[in-house]
Amino acid sequence: MRRVYLRYFLVVASMVSSGLMACECEEQRIIATLAELDVQPDPLSFGQVPVSTVKSMDVTLTNRGTGTVHLRGLSVSENTEDFSVVEPEGLEYPYAIAPGNQVVFSVLYHPQKYPEQDEGSVLIESSDKDAPEYELACSGTAVEPILMVEPNPVDFGRTRVMGTSPATLTITHTGSNQTPVTISSISLTDDAEGDFAIQHAPDTPLGLSPGDHVNVNLSYIPALIDDSDRGTILLQSDAESQEEIEIYLHGSSYAPHIVVDHTALNFGTVSQGANPTLDFTISNQGNDDLNITSMSLSETGSDRFQLQPQAIDHPIAPMESELVQVTYIADDMGDDEGTLRIEHDDPLERPIFIQLHGRTPAPDIDIVPDFVSIQISGSSHYQTADIRLYNLGDENLLISGMEFDNPDGSFSIDSQPDFPVEIGWDDTSSGPYEVVTVRFTKDTATVDDMATLTFTSNDPDEGSMVVTLNGAYTP
Repeated sequence: MRRVYLRYFLVVASMVSSGLMACECEEQRIIATLAELDVQPDPLSFGQVPVSTVKSMDVTLTNRGTGTVHLRGLSVSENTEDFSVVEPEGLEYPYAIAPGNQVVFSVLYHPQKYPEQDEGSVLIESSDKDAPEYELACSGTAVEPILMVEPNPVDFGRTRVMGTSPATLTITHTGSNQTPVTISSISLTDDAEGDFAIQHAPDTPLGLSPGDHVNVNLSYIPALIDDSDRGTILLQSDAESQEEIEIYLHGSSYAPHIVVDHTALNFGTVSQGANPTLDFTISNQGNDDLNITSMSLSETGSDRFQLQPQAIDHPIAPMESELVQVTYIADDMGDDEGTLRIEHDDPLERPIFIQLHGRTPAPDIDIVPDFVSIQISGSSHYQTADIRLYNLGDENLLISGMEFDNPDGSFSIDSQPDFPVEIGWDDTSSGPYEVVTVRFTKDTATVDDMATLTFTSNDPDEGSMVVTLNGAYTP
């Protein structure tokens, strides 16, 4: 593979006229240059790096042009065993680099064998008009380590969110130098917001003689979905050229993520027998299959709601969704309330609840007053009171009857409608209504004479209402 060197340059007209751009030798290596982007440093030279040690170098891409350049990709195109790329957090392609702006990424050199001269290249893909595919040369020399750290980097692989993946890090004195090594500290410098942890490590400072080794137990417990978790352990010692060894931790996490587009379905007021349907969508915004383990309606709510389907017995793939329909069986009068509970295997979400509401037109009886108190005295031996029967609903009210209980004999009915009576409805608070007139009559002193009127109707919530009558006479 040919290696390409990146340069920011000015094209001088005299160079063209003098023919300096012409190829003087067929064996001369082809050199590509970028018109707008500048890369620093170029090339990347890591120098001598002991095996099992990782060295990082930052690379800065600067837009020196006058127009926006779109970065389309960063990848190791040659020697992925010894070199790797770490993209800046939050980078998404294509990434727009405005004139004068920069993007900084890292290239890691992690030699595997020694002694060896390692070479590689990083492919920079962009909208640069002269070099949309540009290769940045990388080189390093692998040398024998005093401390062998294995593995480095530590790859935990894919782990389910809230699950645990363990790993063991082994630190060995290779004996390449017979001097004992003192490890002064082993610390987690980047735990990816708590996802990586050191479960057990030897106490430091720790002395290692040639041939000795120690183990460090690690864990990866991802708290959120992350396709690329990164962490770092810093090992500090007095080993020559390995005074500070960065150990890179890699992991990725997976889980379903349930999203329901409605938390309530309100059917409003519908005609009796209409049986309307509303729907909601269950989506999986995670990166693993979502299983709906149950969908159930609350036992304490109305039974006038039906689900279709009643269960989802297959996994919902990532970025897919399922439509669920709820039908309101409007075959009775009045309000209906219900709650739908959705159980699932998203480790970060509790059960989902959807509130259901619907109603059909219904009468609503209102009696004013529902307690009548009559006080008379002296020469007044009777008094009447009107009781109004209202319909505050949106359907005709049928009062089928009135029961009069008059144990003291002091009350009587002066007038009443012929039962059963139907009271219509409108949107005003004053009517329509019917009137019952009661009379309290007494010739002798009494304090607390009682009677009751009980009205039965087709009101679905108050099929029976009682009016209490109380009378008193003082001579």
